[in-house]
Amino acid sequence: MNEAAKTVVKFPKKVLKVNPKVSSTHRRQLKANLLSGAAVCVAALTLTGLSLAHLAHGISIVTHASTVEGWAMAVGIDFGFVALEAAKITTVGDQQTKEINKMANPTIVGMMIGSAVLNAFAFSAQSEGWMMYPAIVMGLAIPAMIYNLTKVGMKKFGCK
Repeated sequence: MNEAAKTVVKFPKKVLKVNPKVSSTHRRQLKANLLSGAAVCVAALTLTGLSLAHLAHGISIVTHASTVEGWAMAVGIDFGFVALEAAKITTVGDQQTKEINKMANPTIVGMMIGSAVLNAFAFSAQSEGWMMYPAIVMGLAIPAMIYNLTKVGMKKFGCK
């Protein structure tokens, strides 16, 4: 007999179940968690769509850029800070987290400020008199809502 044939691998007699039974209460909790996470994500996407329209409009007013250019910049701003936050949340390891946070945090702040200013500008451009002030406040709040809804939604789906 050759050496390979003499080697015997013994497997444990008890095999662990890969998918142990989950209680119906736990199943309901998981389902509720996923549904609430989906609802949060729908709200974030809805606000992102509103923000993109306002950003594209504001960019076009300020720069006289074409519609395509305004929308490209709008997508870059809003999806930029969402993507950077997603990158931060999904990093693995302390060194990677430090490196990404060093670059991402100031960029997120800058993009959110730019988004807030352009949203406020687009909202207020359509209002008159004292109604301009609530419009500005709403415009300033949109990026913060998108940011927080995105973070909560990602956490609901298991990201750290």
